Amino acid sequence: METVSDSLNKDEKSEKKENKKISKILEVQAADLSLDEEGGKLKYYDMVEEGFWLGSFDGSYKKKLSNDGFGNLSEVKWSKEGTEALVKIDDAYYFYVHGKEKMLIKKSKAMDWINFGQEIVYTFEDSQTGKKTLNFSNPLGSNWKEIAEIQDDNLIMQVIPRSSKTAFWPKADAAKETEMTIVGAGGLSMETRGPAKFGSDFLWSPTGDGFVRSYTIQAEGSNLALEKCKGDGTNCTDLNFPTIASKCVWLGDGKNIICAQMKNLTENSVMPNDYFGGKFFAEDVFWKINTETGKKEKLIEEKEMETKVDAKDFILSPNEDFLFFINRYDNSVFRIIL
Repeated sequence: METVSDSLNKDEKSEKKENKKISKILEVQAADLSLDEEGGKLKYYDMVEEGFWLGSFDGSYKKKLSNDGFGNLSEVKWSKEGTEALVKIDDAYYFYVHGKEKMLIKKSKAMDWINFGQEIVYTFEDSQTGKKTLNFSNPLGSNWKEIAEIQDDNLIMQVIPRSSKTAFWPKADAAKETEMTIVGAGGLSMETRGPAKFGSDFLWSPTGDGFVRSYTIQAEGSNLALEKCKGDGTNCTDLNFPTIASKCVWLGDGKNIICAQMKNLTENSVMPNDYFGGKFFAEDVFWKINTETGKKEKLIEEKEMETKVDAKDFILSPNEDFLFFINRYDNSVFRIIL
């Protein structure tokens, strides 16, 4: 039987958790993390429970949204409204709405929304000829049109905020110089953002007028760099911060970013290949960076880090008072109080 003392101890532990700068809030196996349609709760896919769930910002509340088991799910891209999703399972993408049966769109290595969610853009390889192409279509795959033939279909795609365009680039490889390509709605325009650099990875600002790019300073090296560029690819400024763009998140002002720095990199590492290839887990520390002035602010002192974290899938709360992420060590969900 629980005593008054037990109850007070529970409240005290809960309060301590609330006041921690960084804490694990959801002990789950999360494969995706986003905000719900209203922006007041976290939405994630639980790989063990095999379904989408809602969770409160402090982790005290959870609710299962669906019993849809997606097996080997590797990617979820929600529409701007958060009601429709492109779900990647094995080597194919499916169109999904909560409560409805998923529908196969295409076999593809990369796919994303374009034209404010009215269309999709995706890669396709002809099984007979081996020809690889970039295409667009309606969300269910109808009325498709080939945009261009491509050499590499192992791409990263990202919707450019406040525009009808989508950007894509080859997965970061320290042995290859790569650049970003931008495709317009309906595939009517294509343009590149250079110059090409080794191991490039990109992240567009929420205002759509600029981006950060991480890259490897020399081929197959371990030294990473991060730069801020205007949307047209000019006026790039070195931020003097070694990390990968996908381990960053923009604040809403389009000036400041929060990035995780991997403090356990070695000179023998080949970056970012070793990291993306799963050869090691990072030991992250978190910084806020002003991309206009270069000023840096450490968000959490290392003595406050009670456990190692390797952060991915950053999500900010609407008021930007919390930063959430999935910890690659165990796929649990963490929160940082900003």
